[in-house]
Amino acid sequence: MDGNGYLAVTFDIGGTLLYSDPSPAELYATHLSRLGRPVTADEVGPVFAAAWVEMQRRSAPGRDRYGSLPGGERAWWGGFVREVLARLDHEAPWERLLDDLYAAFSDSRVWRTFPGALETVAELAARGLALAVISNWDRRLPAILRGLGLDAHFRVITVSSLVGVEKPATGIFARTLAELGVPAGRALHVGDSPLEDYAGASQAGMAAALIDREDRFAGQSYRRVRSLPALLELVG
Repeated sequence: MDGNGYLAVTFDIGGTLLYSDPSPAELYATHLSRLGRPVTADEVGPVFAAAWVEMQRRSAPGRDRYGSLPGGERAWWGGFVREVLARLDHEAPWERLLDDLYAAFSDSRVWRTFPGALETVAELAARGLALAVISNWDRRLPAILRGLGLDAHFRVITVSSLVGVEKPATGIFARTLAELGVPAGRALHVGDSPLEDYAGASQAGMAAALIDREDRFAGQSYRRVRSLPALLELVG
């Protein structure tokens, strides 16, 4: 598709527009150490990653993970926290740790925009493109985006836990495009996951682009950009 044919651009959030600083491993290490034996981010990092894979495995791709458990998103995050504690063999009380971490990650000051994110989104909006968010996230995301001044640029913010479906399911893309009033063939989705973002958007009939800042997918057939400002040339 010629770049000038796009009417809309949709964005993933985590790893695409935002990252946490301190990192998740650093935040977990801080709160774990306060509630029990000291641990470092280097110790927590691999455990966090393994626990994430395990929790992802427990729900089918495209199914809302937070709706898969009685108790919703706090129950899901409670399960994640207990998985981390078990793998670390750490004595921190899981309910208190969950409360502390849930509050920490709710604070927009923990989140940072990647270089060029605000400028790129503002320029695309100024060009008249309809912009939207499509994110596998819990209900805290809209408030985080407001705190960072990002929400004003998006006509639609689709959050998986609020609509009951996750990427890569085509339904979350179709729902967003219907709200924008844009056909799939005139929209581009931008994200960092080959499965959730690239394959999901492609199966929904959209064009897709991977943010690949570290050239992890060099030589593969994906449409890639190394930075968010590079989208401006791609979109045209």
